[in-house]
Amino acid sequence: MLKRLSPRELLLNLAIEWESTLAREWLDAIRAITSAVVLKDLVAELERGNLDRAMALLNIDADRFARFEGAIVSAYNAGGQAVVGSMPKLIDPDGNRVHFSWGVRNMPAEQAMRQHAASLVDDLVGEQLTVARSVLVDGLSRGQNPRQTALGLVGRINRRTGFREGGVLGLTPSSVQTLDKIYGGLRAGDTQAMRDYLGYQLRDKRFDGHVRRALEQGGSVPADAVDRIVTAYSNRALKYRADNLALTETNIALAKAKTDAFQQQIDAGKLDAQDLTKTWQRTVSRAPRDGHLAMVGKTIPFGKLFTLPSGHQCTGPHDPNLPASEIVNCKCLLELSVDFTAQALRKYRARVGG
Repeated sequence: MLKRLSPRELLLNLAIEWESTLAREWLDAIRAITSAVVLKDLVAELERGNLDRAMALLNIDADRFARFEGAIVSAYNAGGQAVVGSMPKLIDPDGNRVHFSWGVRNMPAEQAMRQHAASLVDDLVGEQLTVARSVLVDGLSRGQNPRQTALGLVGRINRRTGFREGGVLGLTPSSVQTLDKIYGGLRAGDTQAMRDYLGYQLRDKRFDGHVRRALEQGGSVPADAVDRIVTAYSNRALKYRADNLALTETNIALAKAKTDAFQQQIDAGKLDAQDLTKTWQRTVSRAPRDGHLAMVGKTIPFGKLFTLPSGHQCTGPHDPNLPASEIVNCKCLLELSVDFTAQALRKYRARVGG
């Protein structure tokens, strides 16, 4: 006999599904951007020193991330449907079944989710434009070979996959800085840079031997090995970025869907807010935030806000109004409880006049 999943298990399964979807859509968007670049045209504009035209050739805009943006909203709707689908069957005092439903058409909450997704994409596009311009300006100012600058930005084509890899598009500014440090340090034989590299979690350990030998011999890492090391690190950093984005945005979408689903039932008169409470819970995490650990088990009325040790107030974990420091990679959960007995008793007394 198949086990009936609890509401918590349903959302956890949904989270796994949508994290995978969002990560894939993000990577596909980045690959679409880099694969569409005609390298010779980009190099030609760099040779002319025409930075604006070079930037235009990259065609980095919000439309490129439309599927990623749409997936966030779809995750939200899937979460809302799952929440109402797992609500218990109730009978009102007149003997009629209470039907819980999830509606999204012209719903302010759904529009808020769409606005969140659109704002996120706008921020990401702005970030990537800044990364691209910084790389191109740096290459031009140092008199770097234009082809080398272009390849450093968009990567080389992997003949096996047909996609470009090893570039910096899609990475965070901090990851780009780390790549620069790896490339320059290993090529120059910088002892501290090489030691730092051996401590990076995203490095490909298959190349550690090259770096260790360079340290032992007091030399630099061979240029061809450095290229492979940088490409491998870039690929892993891009996947890590995609996974982090997917985890954070999936949790935001599903947490908001859960809260909005219950609010819809309250607005429709099917539930009473005074019968709902919410509790901050956590799952296993490698690096839990101390402030979030302090919140575990705290229960408040549905319509109230949690106050974190940092002073920030929120509806619960993954509230999109929280700063990134409170939501990125957060794996906390919000449990909602309904005192159905109190609600039924109150409605019965109202009906019979007791």
